[in-house]
Amino acid sequence: MAAIERFEKVDVMLRSLLVSLLLGILALPAVAQKCDDSKSATAPSKQFKINDNGTVTDSKNKRVWLRCGLGMSWNGSSCEGKTLSYSWAAAVEAVNELNADKVAGRSDWRLPRLPELQSIVEKQCFKPAINLEVFPFTPESGFWSSTESAGVNPRAMMVLFIHGQEYVANKSQNWRIRPVAGK
Repeated sequence: MAAIERFEKVDVMLRSLLVSLLLGILALPAVAQKCDDSKSATAPSKQFKINDNGTVTDSKNKRVWLRCGLGMSWNGSSCEGKTLSYSWAAAVEAVNELNADKVAGRSDWRLPRLPELQSIVEKQCFKPAINLEVFPFTPESGFWSSTESAGVNPRAMMVLFIHGQEYVANKSQNWRIRPVAGK
């Protein structure tokens, strides 16, 4: 009987430890972002109209964005799941699938041009450099643009949202996608 009681105590302790670890891990993205309120916001919440279908409309640029990176889904109040990474060619194909599926009732989704992707960078913040109220759970990762770059190897531009800088990436590398719609 004593062995069973010890096993039950260890089981309770392990479950408590697991719950504590999970809660700590889930809280990490919320505390990781750093913002400097002394700087002017470059992508303030008031610039975006939150739509009920998991999209936002940028009132400044008249573009519609998916709130979640591709791979995640909008559950009505937030993003859930995990963003997926794609080679550039696979990213183009994934966006074509969004159009075939008429995601959010649209068939004009595409990879954003580099200036469009830069327009949602929040320079007031880093880790990630984006407005998390508008684009929740954005990882500190690179996101493809449709802007191609000349060179020996096929390359395209991407924005690294840890700090919002743009880089040239080899098209065979895997990065994330933030689809946009509109002209």
